[in-house]
Amino acid sequence: RGRFGYGYVNRADRPRQPSAGEQKLGIDAALDQAAALLKGRKVIGIGSPRASLESNYALRELVGAANFHTGIASAEQECLELMVRVLQDGALPTPSLRDIEGYDAIFVLGEDLTQTAPRIALALRQAVRGKATEIAAEARIPQWHQLAIQNIAQHARYPLFIASTSSTRLDDMAEECVHAGPNDLARLGAAVAHAIDASAPAVAGLDAEASELAGRIASALLAGKRPLIVAGASLGSKALIEAAANIASALKKQGKEGGISLVAAEANSLGVTLLGGKPVDAALAALTSGAADAVVVLENDLYRRAPQAAVDAALSAAKAVIVADHQLTATAARADLLLSAASFAEGDGTLINNEGRAQRFFQVFDPTYYDASNLVREGWRWLRAIQSTLQGSELDWDNMDQVTAACAAATPLLAGIADAAPKTAFRIRGMKLARAPHRYSGRTSMRANISVHEPRQPQDQDSPFAFSMEGYAGSALDRQQVPFAWSPGWNSPQAWNKFQDEVGGHLRAGDPGVRLFDAPSDKLGWFAAPALQLRAAGRWQVVAQYSLFGSDETSARAAVMESRIQPATVSLGTEDASTLGLVEGALVSLTVAGSELRLPLSIDPQLASGLVGLPAGHAGIPPLAGELYAEALKEVKQ
Repeated sequence: RGRFGYGYVNRADRPRQPSAGEQKLGIDAALDQAAALLKGRKVIGIGSPRASLESNYALRELVGAANFHTGIASAEQECLELMVRVLQDGALPTPSLRDIEGYDAIFVLGEDLTQTAPRIALALRQAVRGKATEIAAEARIPQWHQLAIQNIAQHARYPLFIASTSSTRLDDMAEECVHAGPNDLARLGAAVAHAIDASAPAVAGLDAEASELAGRIASALLAGKRPLIVAGASLGSKALIEAAANIASALKKQGKEGGISLVAAEANSLGVTLLGGKPVDAALAALTSGAADAVVVLENDLYRRAPQAAVDAALSAAKAVIVADHQLTATAARADLLLSAASFAEGDGTLINNEGRAQRFFQVFDPTYYDASNLVREGWRWLRAIQSTLQGSELDWDNMDQVTAACAAATPLLAGIADAAPKTAFRIRGMKLARAPHRYSGRTSMRANISVHEPRQPQDQDSPFAFSMEGYAGSALDRQQVPFAWSPGWNSPQAWNKFQDEVGGHLRAGDPGVRLFDAPSDKLGWFAAPALQLRAAGRWQVVAQYSLFGSDETSARAAVMESRIQPATVSLGTEDASTLGLVEGALVSLTVAGSELRLPLSIDPQLASGLVGLPAGHAGIPPLAGELYAEALKEVKQ
């Protein structure tokens, strides 16, 4: 997504100055207006899983911890909170992407990884092919002799089992695939745990075919030296995560040194969950009921999180709506005051990835260098300045170190984030780190349309980097932060070798970021196996179907991706379509969460009976969070 979906950063309709309706404001005027809107109000804050920890923390400080909301729907937040418990108290560690490539028996439970976590999908392909390397090692064939390895190994692979709602692009690597609804998949996972260790809860009413499959998966995981379980929150099912945790516990009890990898939806889903706060549903209810009458929304389009009617009612009831975002969303369009927040390219911050690693991102450039009218600021700077204006106090956060340290001190689970990257005062031989290589030239021409005179380069007070090629760029001294690979006499790919402990290895100074959960405590215990769910006549369970480009909010706003997003359809299995007398492409209507949808039909032979697939994140499709059902499904005669 990062390589192809970054175009939203440069959208022409981006807010680059604060505004109140059609009126553009300066920074001081925007802060005064924000203070006037919030003064004397009962204010709540809605954070975001796509905003940095620092910005979310600044919002929590502005409104108070009791009034802070994560900006995530309750069903998804429950899954994320469970994932945090598994990271902290589970039986097996969570591997990095590099580590995943070293596992030799894998069970994917409920995730379409190519669409929801493509780098994990790629790592699994590498892991499955690792069988060839093992065979070659036994035959004493060196790893560099790839042709010989391919000849001797042929198509040998480590076992991969995939349990999903429909077919995935990883199925070609799998030994066996099974497609079913979320509850049936969770029951299969629980049965695998029981087959591995009899003390795990048994699954009542499991049919013989599922029981035999569970036995085969269990045998493969037990036969592996390093088994891996992969699950996640994409289907909004806590039962799937619980089943994965049970399998991990069962493997641990059998003495297996395996791993568990859990997939979260957005860049900072785990981070904002660790920060704490109530779900977005509670924020909307507070506004609608009058318990709160003003809201500050940080980098979040609420219409993607909750039904349109609920968001409309909440924002209409609010006496003041302030939005800080770098995109002109449907929520931003309802704001009394819109603050121009920085994207990842224009600001610094900390994110927590799916393995629980705190990672720092750094500002790429200073936007005011090219356009002085650009009043983009990091979300945390806006929010802290509003708090200072309200309180009439001095602004106390001058740089990233201060806000990161405050966040780490206030939240014990996040204490390690201060060590995710070097402090702003970090220097090598007295120099900042160069952001650009020595060959970086043409700097004056970048502003030639403005002036032929080159001004002083911007001074970065939030990181140890310089906004230029001036600074330390060598490989002689160890460092974690390497913005580009350059070493005299080497081309770029080869130059990386000069920074690593071995060719293709880790950086000599260690991997960037810091793991917050590194030692599983095995304190979870068993989760109960889910009961069998009977299908009600005339009702279909809705399952979210993800697209790598299109389902997530930011890449879908990149022009090149926006133009390639396929039209929304509703998917039915062959059996259900036949029963209803529907054919491919027929226009059908259905009711989901009180909304009537009219979409062309796509018949999916792999989709189980009783399921309806809807594209996640598409315009016109309600948020697919939690357990949803479709009713009144019928063809619309044209």
